[in-house]
Amino acid sequence: MNSQFLWTSLALLAGVLMGLYLAVIMRAGKTKRTFQQLNHRYFKGLNYLLNDESDKAIDVFIQLAETSQETFEPQLALGNLYRRKGEVDRAIKLHQALIAQAELPERYRTRALLAIGKDYMSAGLLDRAEVLFSELVEIEAHTPEALQSLVEIYQQEQDWLQAIKSATRFQTATQRNMQTSIGHYYCELAEMSLQQDDIQQAEKYLASALRIDDVSVRAHLITARIHQDQQQWQQAINAYQAAKQADSAFIPLFINDLANCYLALGEGEQLEAELLKWIETYRGVSPVLTLASYYAKEKDEAFATEFLTAQMNNRASFKGLNALIELNEAELSQLGDDFAYFNVLKDLIAKLLKNKPKLRCRKCGFGAKSLHWQCPSCKNWGVVKPIYGLESE
Repeated sequence: MNSQFLWTSLALLAGVLMGLYLAVIMRAGKTKRTFQQLNHRYFKGLNYLLNDESDKAIDVFIQLAETSQETFEPQLALGNLYRRKGEVDRAIKLHQALIAQAELPERYRTRALLAIGKDYMSAGLLDRAEVLFSELVEIEAHTPEALQSLVEIYQQEQDWLQAIKSATRFQTATQRNMQTSIGHYYCELAEMSLQQDDIQQAEKYLASALRIDDVSVRAHLITARIHQDQQQWQQAINAYQAAKQADSAFIPLFINDLANCYLALGEGEQLEAELLKWIETYRGVSPVLTLASYYAKEKDEAFATEFLTAQMNNRASFKGLNALIELNEAELSQLGDDFAYFNVLKDLIAKLLKNKPKLRCRKCGFGAKSLHWQCPSCKNWGVVKPIYGLESE
């Protein structure tokens, strides 16, 4: 039913466009015979389309595309609709037929090239699409659209240097802010350098990321990890603090590492003071759980339990309840058979949390259990963040 509706809509759109162009032909003084020929051939193709005879329809439309410039607009639109329906081969054939026209005006040729480039992208033929879009950029035709498509291609190919170059040109051409994306491209390069044990190059890329996007949480976190691996505890703390200032939503992802850095320096009291300050302004439960864990080790479980219980009144969460049970596990085990109920509750909480996403895209709502710096669904960067609520943060 959906397919039939789509094709019906497609046919109606194509029919309307064709009607407009036929009217133009008549106003331009074309002969009645030309009008009748175009009218007959085009509506013959539409009839095939509506009767779900796509192969016959595409043959008619390709023949029209190769011989008549007057039908360029509806043919171009029809090819785009083929692509959106997933019939990329037909879209390519139709758009190629448009380019094959003799003496096709340059403004039409470049639009057809742009359409074929998008067809190739949909078909996964990224190398061919790249060639076409690069040609359009070189001749300064449809530059913004071509550059945007090149950025998408280089992202898929993980060619981050070319992605930076194209995104920068796209930003200049359109005045659209690409700083967040470019910052992530530099972070990707930094990650690749770290995989090759080239810390110096990674630090250069991170500096570029922060120069482009000074609130890049990811750049601060990678920097913190580098310092932490080298046991440069204070530098790591500074980087984690900078990440928190950039976007506190990411606190759950690094708070335990931050605590380990403070403890490695023997600055437990400073850690306590810092976490108490965070708890005042941050609505999630992670700082509370980290501080409760610290109290359990440095003071006693009773003090940690009292602290956690008081905090749970203001920010109830299954993670907090589970932590309470674990803090008092030794004492609860003395209840004998009654302790089995707590084990059941603990297992239920674990199963509930296991099946729930921990992060969600703030743009499209995509849910994830692990961090994606680029949303797998909408492809935006830096928008997948921890979820707040009873079942999460």
